[in-house]
Amino acid sequence: MKLDVTQAIRNAGTVYPFRGEQAMAPQDIAGDTVTLDDAQLEGTFVAMENGDVVVDGKLTTVAHARCAYCLAPVSVSVTADYRETFIYGGDPEDDEIFSYNSGKIDLERLALTYTVLNLPMRFICKDGCAGIGDWESRGVSVRLSQEELPGQHPFAALKQLLAEQAGESDD
Repeated sequence: MKLDVTQAIRNAGTVYPFRGEQAMAPQDIAGDTVTLDDAQLEGTFVAMENGDVVVDGKLTTVAHARCAYCLAPVSVSVTADYRETFIYGGDPEDDEIFSYNSGKIDLERLALTYTVLNLPMRFICKDGCAGIGDWESRGVSVRLSQEELPGQHPFAALKQLLAEQAGESDD
């Protein structure tokens, strides 16, 4: 979402309302993929005499991930209030500031930053989730013996080598 701030720059000090949505790509958070609904942004912006623009408002979205205990799908509402100053002519590669270089301000980085900062530490499907064992209450069998997965055992090759060596020593 891009805010056209040209009118605000011409009328420094005048407050302008805005409302819109910003698409956000899936994010890798601590090794888990979190998908995000489009963020709903609403608020106001005002240009300062020096060309900087203050953007103030509220963001709402929904984050989708897997439960940290049982891997069931989880959706969490994310809401964040923000107030940021976009510096005219600032370095767009500087992660410490928000900047813009034309008559439009791109709110994608602001939306992503505030969304990620307001995600829960862990996605949990319900209080007291029993973890993988809880799958059985959902009708999913998780009991697999080593014989059922012989090639997937992390030490399958070592087990085979030891069996071969034991067969050679019996001679």
